[in-house]
Amino acid sequence: MLVDIDKLKHNNNELREIVNNSWDGIGIIDEDTKFIYVNNAFSPILGFKKDELLNSLFIDYIVDQNKEDFLNLIKENKENKYTNKMQIACNRKDNQLVYLDITLSLMLNKKFYVINIKDITKQISDDQILNQYALSCQTDTKGILVKVSDAFCNLSGYSKDELIGRHYSFIANEKMEKSFFDNLWRELTEKKEWNGKILNNKKDGTLFGVDTKIKPIYNKYGDITGYTYLMFDITAQLTLQKEISAANTQIKQKDKILVEQSKLAIMAETLQMISHEWRQPLNIISLRAQKLELDFSMDNLPPNEEVEKVLRDIKEQADKLSSIIEDFQSFVSLKDVKNLIEPELIIKKAVKLFENNPLSKDIDIIKDYTNQPKFYTYSNELTNVLVNLFINAKEAIQKNNIKNGVIKLKQYSDDKNIIFEVSDNGGGIDPSIIDKIFEPYFSTKKLKHGVGLGLYMCQMIIQVHLNGTITAINHNTGATFIIKLPLSNEEN
Repeated sequence: MLVDIDKLKHNNNELREIVNNSWDGIGIIDEDTKFIYVNNAFSPILGFKKDELLNSLFIDYIVDQNKEDFLNLIKENKENKYTNKMQIACNRKDNQLVYLDITLSLMLNKKFYVINIKDITKQISDDQILNQYALSCQTDTKGILVKVSDAFCNLSGYSKDELIGRHYSFIANEKMEKSFFDNLWRELTEKKEWNGKILNNKKDGTLFGVDTKIKPIYNKYGDITGYTYLMFDITAQLTLQKEISAANTQIKQKDKILVEQSKLAIMAETLQMISHEWRQPLNIISLRAQKLELDFSMDNLPPNEEVEKVLRDIKEQADKLSSIIEDFQSFVSLKDVKNLIEPELIIKKAVKLFENNPLSKDIDIIKDYTNQPKFYTYSNELTNVLVNLFINAKEAIQKNNIKNGVIKLKQYSDDKNIIFEVSDNGGGIDPSIIDKIFEPYFSTKKLKHGVGLGLYMCQMIIQVHLNGTITAINHNTGATFIIKLPLSNEEN
């Protein structure tokens, strides 16, 4: 018998030692919440010494709003005879709040209660921070809101009372169709998780967007009891995208205007070029017709052979005028049809159109090219670009009073590209602005004749329509524009 008593005492001492050294605060209280016992961990949690606690009531440390709930817990625990849990806030000795997770159980003598406390202040603080700053909410399995964070309320403009108990789709923007949420719930059922963007309406009717991650909430049996939503505000991003879209539309409209202005500028320049070409055949036609008219008016009938020759000359000159008109129409038209063509034909056409301009008569064009393979391209557009570069070179030469103006057109190819280089001896481009000459609307009076106003359009044609590149560099006496186009045998 003595051995059993000693063994029991030994076991009790071991048990006391285990309780004393537990990380959790463990104590014994009576029905009035007076402390009967506290272990070593209980003191630092509340900040009081053991003897201070043992002469006090636990209820005195609990904040007023939690006291009644704790007393009810004691009552229910005694009646129902099972362990109950709750969270309460207590006042420490240093007047700081400490949040406790409490487990209360009735002892066998039914007079005392074992109380187990865990400090969850950090967790509560983190939750408060998340509630204040994180956009989050919870729904049940049917999508009914059961919890929303303060941050979500602040963003949406709704109070918690206005949101809780309603289906999430209540705040969804009308663009979010019912089928969207049907698919969302189906994916949650199948995949157990969902990520995506949701557009919502604020209480004031304005739009806000959230990038959302939805995950299931499980109970201890592994059943899904609801869903938690973690969201990130992307309203600014959506607004920016809308502004970018509007800006792109505006840019396209301006580009369209710029294209039309460029067409008119090219047409005016080309009309000037062909006017000189027209004068000679028109003069010939006029002289031949006047001579015939004079001969017939003076009854000096010419031989039939001479009349036929004059008529043939007139017809030839008329055909020449018709050919010039066709060239002009082909030059100014921008057709979205690629054709397989030799580079030489494009070069000859561009040079011919440029040389028809009487203001270009004092400028020599040197052509440097060999037989090159045919390639698919928009020949009219490429001709436009070359003529525009010729005009820019001419204006640079004339502006700088270069006596022996020279424009050199070099054409060659490598394994992947066909390359055109237009060089001049017009003095070059100011290095401080050479990186800007292809920008839209970049022009000054100083640059108007040196660089030209159509380089942005040239770049658009080369990059957008011809899928190539155009660059500008300076050399010793002037500037060189380099055009690289893909050398492809495919019509695309």
